[in-house]
Amino acid sequence: MIQIATSWLLLLPVLFGLGWLASRWDLRLENRMDERERMRQQRSTFKGLSLLLNEQPDQAIETLVKIAQLDPETIELHFSLGNLFRRRGETERAIRVHQHLASRDDLKPRDRDHAAYELGRDFLRAGLLDRAEASLNRVGDGKYAAPAKESLLEMYQIERDWKKAIIAAAELESLQDKSHQTEIAQFHCELAQEALRRKDLSEAEQAIERALQAVPNHARSLILQGDYLVALERPAQAIEVWNMVANTHPAYMHLLADRWMAAHTAIDKADAGLDRLCELLKTQATGELLDIVQKHLTQIRGAQAAEVMLTDVMQHSPSLSALSKLAETRLALAETNGSPERIADLKATLSLLKQRTTSLVRYTCGNCGFRARRFYWQCPGCNHWEAYSPRRSEGAVPSGPSM
Repeated sequence: MIQIATSWLLLLPVLFGLGWLASRWDLRLENRMDERERMRQQRSTFKGLSLLLNEQPDQAIETLVKIAQLDPETIELHFSLGNLFRRRGETERAIRVHQHLASRDDLKPRDRDHAAYELGRDFLRAGLLDRAEASLNRVGDGKYAAPAKESLLEMYQIERDWKKAIIAAAELESLQDKSHQTEIAQFHCELAQEALRRKDLSEAEQAIERALQAVPNHARSLILQGDYLVALERPAQAIEVWNMVANTHPAYMHLLADRWMAAHTAIDKADAGLDRLCELLKTQATGELLDIVQKHLTQIRGAQAAEVMLTDVMQHSPSLSALSKLAETRLALAETNGSPERIADLKATLSLLKQRTTSLVRYTCGNCGFRARRFYWQCPGCNHWEAYSPRRSEGAVPSGPSM
């Protein structure tokens, strides 16, 4: 029988205790190293944020990239990096970051939708519209569903794919507590205008009807409906439709005034059409309508009648534009039977007025302040629909872009 010394039996608990103490010591060392690593990541994160706040994006990106490499699980940091790359115009790097996230199988559905949305925005920024559409369509019915539809709607308008834009706007309306019927009406109007240009009158009629269903008595839809009737050689009916514009949207009459006169001339009622436009000048004499009425009045009734009309306008709606047209009309009269001195004075006055009105008269977007010489249904600056006032502004030139 094996004999075991008593001293060895006493030594076993001591050895077990030493082993336990060693394991605890290793655990403490490991925890301390993890704590140091976390502290280092926090310091690096704070450093990156500090660099961003101090407008040093290059150094901030380098710092944040190092953190992401140390800890691949930092999903929010990856999103922040991708967005930062995109804002700086480094779309390729942003795409790589968001593609890495979108390809991970361990992401939660919400994070996967977020990655698909951000990747779609990257592709949209890079001009890769097909890939942007595919990525945005992968976004599910969560937090990022509405932003994804907004991006798709933006993209379809860039592509001028109005049919897809109508679908996207309708889907977005179901996701938000916000009406998009104005945009939908405008998209149908774009389709109608393209159909009229192609002389596809059947498609034009359908598009106009759908636009009026979206927004009853819509100004642009009524204008296009009149154009459709003119294309069918039914000017009298076109005048009836355009008369609705004159009654309910008189500020938009300058957009169709020339066609209004052409339709009245076609049915031998040019004087009646001109009288209606002259009547509208009582409230609409500050825009292009005045220029058009002065032109037709001079052609039909002569410069003397135009001078009388402009003198009346200057009494109730004085403006530099009206004064310029008055000087132009008086110059035409003076060239017939006036003295050389008066002709020279009127030419000098007219030259100064034209220089002044050319620099001041603008259509201005009510959303972004973008100014333009011509009227747009969609602002070229911010892409909002019906943001332009149909009345031209005249006065001090506001700050902001123009064209």
